[in-house]
This record gives sequence, C-alpha cells and structure tokens, in this order.
Amino acid sequence: MKENIPTKLSEYIPYPFLIPKVNIDFNIGEDKVFVQTSMFIKSKSEESSKLILKGYEIELISVSIDGKELGSEKYNYSENFLVINKTPISEFVLNIKSTIDPFNNTSLEGLYLSSGMLATQCEAEGFRRICFHPDRPDVLSKYTVRIESDSNLYPILLSNGNKKYAGRLKTNFDRHEVIWEDPFPKPSYLFALVAGKLNEVCDSYITNSGKSIDIKLYVEEGDEIYTQHAIKSLKKAMRWDEEKYKLEYDLDEYKIVAVRHFNMGAMENKGLNIFNSKLVLADSMTSTDNELERIENIIAHEYFHNWTGNRITCRDWFQLSLKEGLTVFRDQSFTADLHSTGLKRIEDVSFIRNFQFAEDKGPTSHAVKPKEYIAIDNFYTTTIYEKGAELIRMLELLLGKKKFYKGISHYINTFDGSAATTEDFINSLIIGAYSDEKNCPFDVKKFINWYYTAGTPKVYVNQSWDSKNSILNVSFEQKIDSDKTNDNIEMVIPILYSCYSRERESRPIAEDNLFVLDKNKKILQINTFPGDKEPPVLSIFRNFSAPVVWKSDLSIDDYLYLFLNDNDYFSRWDSGQFLMREIIKTRLCYEVNFSLEDRFIYAIKQSIKSFEINDPFFLATLLTIPGFAELESLFEIVDPINIYRESINFQVLIGNQILQELRKLAKDLSVNIHHEWPMGKGERKLLGTIWSYLTLAGDRNVQKDCVESISHSSMTISRAALAALKPLDCPETEEASNLFFNLWKDNPVVLDSWFAYEASRPNKKGIDVIEKLLSHSKFDWKAPNSIRAVLGGFSKNIELFHSLDGQGYLFMADKLIEVDKMNPITASRMVKTFSKWKTYVDKNKEGMYTSILKINKANISSNTREVVELILKQI
Repeated sequence: MKENIPTKLSEYIPYPFLIPKVNIDFNIGEDKVFVQTSMFIKSKSEESSKLILKGYEIELISVSIDGKELGSEKYNYSENFLVINKTPISEFVLNIKSTIDPFNNTSLEGLYLSSGMLATQCEAEGFRRICFHPDRPDVLSKYTVRIESDSNLYPILLSNGNKKYAGRLKTNFDRHEVIWEDPFPKPSYLFALVAGKLNEVCDSYITNSGKSIDIKLYVEEGDEIYTQHAIKSLKKAMRWDEEKYKLEYDLDEYKIVAVRHFNMGAMENKGLNIFNSKLVLADSMTSTDNELERIENIIAHEYFHNWTGNRITCRDWFQLSLKEGLTVFRDQSFTADLHSTGLKRIEDVSFIRNFQFAEDKGPTSHAVKPKEYIAIDNFYTTTIYEKGAELIRMLELLLGKKKFYKGISHYINTFDGSAATTEDFINSLIIGAYSDEKNCPFDVKKFINWYYTAGTPKVYVNQSWDSKNSILNVSFEQKIDSDKTNDNIEMVIPILYSCYSRERESRPIAEDNLFVLDKNKKILQINTFPGDKEPPVLSIFRNFSAPVVWKSDLSIDDYLYLFLNDNDYFSRWDSGQFLMREIIKTRLCYEVNFSLEDRFIYAIKQSIKSFEINDPFFLATLLTIPGFAELESLFEIVDPINIYRESINFQVLIGNQILQELRKLAKDLSVNIHHEWPMGKGERKLLGTIWSYLTLAGDRNVQKDCVESISHSSMTISRAALAALKPLDCPETEEASNLFFNLWKDNPVVLDSWFAYEASRPNKKGIDVIEKLLSHSKFDWKAPNSIRAVLGGFSKNIELFHSLDGQGYLFMADKLIEVDKMNPITASRMVKTFSKWKTYVDKNKEGMYTSILKINKANISSNTREVVELILKQI
C-alpha cells in the first residue's frame, strides 16, 4: 500500500460484510503475544466476494474457515492487507492465528509495553496492529476476550465489558486466565486490553434506577493515594448524565487504568478507560486548581462517550466530530454546571481564540468535517473538538434547551447500537425537536455549511442611530476568513445581543435577544428609549454565541462602558481583552495612546473595587492579558520577539500603576487560599495573578515570598509562585526552580511541569539548557508527556525559540526528526509549531523555512509528512 494516498469522504463504501461477533484469545509469552481471532462473518450480498482485512507488523501463522485451514493459494498477505480470495455465501467463522511483538512497539499504538505493563491504544487505527480486522468504525461487533499470562508478571488482566471468569490454568498453575464479555456491539477502535502489576482501588455507584456499578481504578503501587479525586469526578459525571440527559451506565463495572506512556489524554474504550497518568492521579498537593478541574472534566468526557461515541459511533472518520464535538459540548456543560457558567465560557473562548482560530488561519486549517485525509491521527485537532462543540452549542441556542434535549433523546433512541453521520445527528435533532424539518426556524442546509467550510467566519457590524425615531439600525455582514475558499457561503450565525442606555442604568433596552444572521447581509432594528440624547451601547455575541471573529464600529467609550457595566461575564471580559489588545497593538506600532491607557487603568481600579470580595476568580480573569497567539493575530507580519517584550512591558505598566491596590488585595487574600478545592480557587488564582504583576514591577518582597511559597501545601500556590518569577533574570528564579525540582524529583507526573518550566523560561545559556533537559536522568524519551513538556515548553520560550540566528528552529527540527522515529503521532502534532512560518518577519521566516525543509528531507513517517507538506504548500 503506497503512502500518502488520501482517503476521501466522497469514496466511502459500506463494508460488504457483517461481523456480529468476535472472540479473541491472547496468550502473553515472554517475548511475543499469541493471538487467535474468531470472527463470525456474514456477507451483505448473496454472492461470494473477497474479504479484505488489515494487519500491521503481525506475523501470520494460519487462516481457517469453519475449522478448515486454508492453503496459501486461497489468501494473500502483503502490504499490510490479508485478503481471503473467496468466502462462503452463508454465515461462516474465520479463525486466524498470529503473533505480535508489543515489547518492541514504540509507536504507542496497538498493544505496547508501558512501565512494565501491556496496554492498548486502538483509536484511530491501532487495532490492525493487534489482529487482522477491517479496523473501521462502521463494523460493530460484540467481543468476548480471553487473556492468559504468567500470574506473577501480569497479575491483572483487563478488557472491555464484564468479567465472566478468572482462574489458574489447570495445566500450569503459574499461569492464569480471565474472560471478559462486552454485551454491546462496538467498533474495533474501542477495544482495550491491559495486563500488568497494578493495584486496584474500588468504589461503587448506585444509579437512579437502583443498579449498583463497581468502580475500579488501576494504578501502579504507591499511586493509590492520588485516585480519590478521579473517583469523585466519575460519580459526579454519572449523576449529571442521569439528571441532564436521562442516560444511565449500562455495564456492571467501570474501569479506569492510569498509564504513563500514552499519546492521548485519555481513551473512552467501552467499560475500560485508559488514561494518561497526568489526567487521573491528582490531589491538591500534586495538582493545581486548573489541573483538578481539567481532570474532573476529562473523566466526565470519557464517561459521557459511553453514549455519545460508544453506543452510537461514527460511520467513518470524517464524522469524528460527531462523537468528539458533541461530547466536548457535554463535558463543557458539566463543568459549567458544577462551577461557574460565565467563567467556564470565558475559559473555553480563550482556548478557541488562541488555538482553534490560529489553526484556522494556518496551513493545516480544515473543516469540522474534512473531505479527505492521509493520516487520520492528524485530525484530532481543536477544529474537530472545540469548534465541533461550538456547532452543538449554536444548535442548543437556536432550538432552545427544551427542544434541544428532545432532539438529543430522539437521536440516541434512533441510532443506539449503530454508526451514524453528522447529518444523521442534525436531522434527528430537528425531527426530535419539531417532528418535521419544515417547522425548523432556521435553514438546516445553511447550518450544515459549518461542517464543510474551513476557516473562521468574520462578521462586520455597523451601527446607525436614528435619534429622532429612537431606532438603532445594526448592519451585519458575514464572510469566511480563509484562503481555502473564495466562495461567498451563507451560514447560520446566531447572535445573542443586549442593548444599554447610557442615561438609564436601571434596565437595558434589550437583553439577551437572539438575532439570526443567515444571509450575507442582514439588518437588525432595535427600538431605543425615546428622549435619549446619547446613542445606546450595543453588546453583541454575548456568551460567545457563535465561533466567529467580528469587527464592529463600537467606540473605545463603548468598550469601556461594557467593561464596567455589562452583566454578561463573557462580554465584560471580552471588552477588556479588546482594550488590552488595542493598547499593546498601538505600543507595537510605536503610537502609544496614553489617554486610552490611563482610562483603562482607571477602569481596572474600578473593577477591583467591584470584584475583590464577591468574585476574585472573575477579577483575576479580567486582569489576565490576551494570549500570545491572539496578539500575533493582530498583525499581517509578525515579530514574535517584539510582541513578547511589549506584552511584558504592558504588564509592568499595569503593575506599577495599580501597585498599592494589588498589595492590599494580596494581603486580604491570604486568609482564604488554604481552603480545599474547589473552595478558595478564586483567591488562589487572583493571588497568582497579582504576584505576576508585582514581581514584574520589581517588588523584591513579593519575589522572596514566591521563593518561600514553592514548598506550600497547595500546588496551585507553588506553581503560581514559579510562574510569577519565570520572566525574571534574578537569583530568586533559579532558587525557586531548584527548590521545586528537589521537592518533586521522584514524582514523574509533577516533574513534567518542572521540565516545561525550565524549557520555557528565559535563560542566557540558550539551547544548552534544552539539550541538558533532554539528557536529564529524570527525562523519559518514551513518555509523550515528557517530550511535550520540554519541546513544547521550548516553543513557548519566545526569545530562544525565535532567535534570529535560526538556531532554535534547527534544534527543534532535529529533535522532531528523532521523535518521529519513535512516535509519529507526537511528532506530527508538534511539527505544527512551524505552521505560521510565512507570517513572520523575514529573518524568522527564513530560519523557520530552512528548518521545515530539513524535516521534509528526512526519512519521516506519513503522519509527519502530511503535516509538513501542508505547511510547505504556503510557498
């Protein structure tokens, strides 16, 4: 099979066979695993045809049909395909014996060795590394799995579903076997197996119907104490899904395994989730508040997949967002309900703007439903996940929550146990909400354009106030901000808006009204209060009602008003972000607007008075400057080092201007920072934000306090102290880093954060520091977390990575070529750090281009090759 041949959505053909049942027998030896697969197969047609199965790095022993071994002339095995030339017309059993070598599998796909245990990762196409199979999501089967091994080497043997039998072998008492049965049909990418020395932590959950579910977490010895947060998070997710969606868990037990070497964050395998250790082992001493919330969120995400991903799966990988976008939407809603809807929304929007929007503007931009791919692993992106979730959120807004939930219920009832498409989802959602698509209040076809269109829509907003007739006319125009299409595509863009009178603060003119932009141009008319002499203030895209960029004619006065008075968390924060971007942009253009800076500083002081007691978390959010990617997006030609330096200068300005207010706040906050998460998280976040401003403002006392706080019992406080000292070239930074390392050198999960810190902080020693980190005795080349910590941290070390001599880029290129040999998935994702090369100033552009060519000339995987070729297409 030749590499780099794209798979196309337009060429989808249903698999010609049904495989309702699969039995797999694993016999784990010292250096190989013997695999015997029995597939019950039935042709969909009445004629005999070829049966094509996929297999990669599998040693084939024999093939038989209905107990009769086939001669080599009756099948072909080449180029990773096993082809049975002629099959029976009636249902038959295909039995295949083979061996695999997981002990030398460094790809972290299929079955592989991780810290002495065997584990699997089958999504998207890892199952073909385990046994011969169609390995496509539209082939659903019920699986029965038997695992046999040495009981001392692998005392724990796990697979999907419910345990049916466990015991010693009568013929060899040193070996044991376990049989697992999954009663629900699933695609091969959800298959899971774990074997090793693990300790079991048990709990239980009682469903609303009274069913008892056994909860079991499997961890390495010593990690048991870090599992309670994950168990509590899982129970919260189970309860929430029952109450919100009326969905109950369907197996007798729910198993989670923590694995150090894992490409993904976690994997939703039916009944046996496999997690990256970092995303399951946690408490307040080892994890920050943000990490605790993220773990709670990801535990919920994988659990929610049981219905939106497992019970209903994707017809093909072009439908990936069908399960991921919907499940991200569900996990975001879960977190918002548990904590703060407004703050969660801001967090999600900030992520989208800094990552997904940047992806949309780069060479790897793609639609939520791409038309083709070479390596599907390259499409596990923010577009599929986060933008996909935004499309679901728009549907909820357009339909209204009550009808939306009716539609979801109809979708689940209709497609349970099958493989569906995004169109299936949207159509069943509309039918469930309205019984007939004709009753839908928006154009469904125009909405579906969201799925097939790459790039971020841009909306232009212009106002005209008719004071005589008290009418505000608002003109909206939509365009796609993408070099992938010149088409004038009309999309359904829901715009949630409010309107305020400057002269009547008691009530808004309009509050949270919905306007649907479904044409290239459309006018909204708002009746304002008669007699008002000043034009009203418009608040648009409240709660970030659509994933778009908008350019409006709102004035600086309007933004300052919204920053101080808007009652929508997102809109208030967004107004502040706009003002900060304007200030930094003018500074970068050497046109400092001192008046704007003074007025903004005054607005910050007013906000501190409003929020210091009632909402410290929101105040910290208001004080946080825009992300680096957002600042880069302000310019056609990007000077990364200058942007970094000016953003630091801006923080120094704010710190100096509100020094006294910040010092007083820091003193007042110290009372509540010791509360157990989630209590006190707002105070801890605000304190960390204040420290960052005060250390940059040169407050020596705070710098010393930060060093002392490294050993604080709260990881949030400890890491906040590190972050505050990070930009400084001072003895305290070095001292704090050494203290942190010595405290956590024996905890690899926590130590990854130290590796990331060291790689990303400014350092005069240059690339030598990064090289030493990669050769550090505690660095693990086999762990994607460690690689991402150092190389990902290095890419955020702006002055070092973007050094004008190009050495930072060349160093990264060399390391990614090395990583690609071991782990193509990690390499292909990290090579995207070169995506924006063409947007940089000449020196940086030349250096980055040279480095991309170096990667392109190397012997790299198809995963990385696909990304590199997309990046080079910009030429």
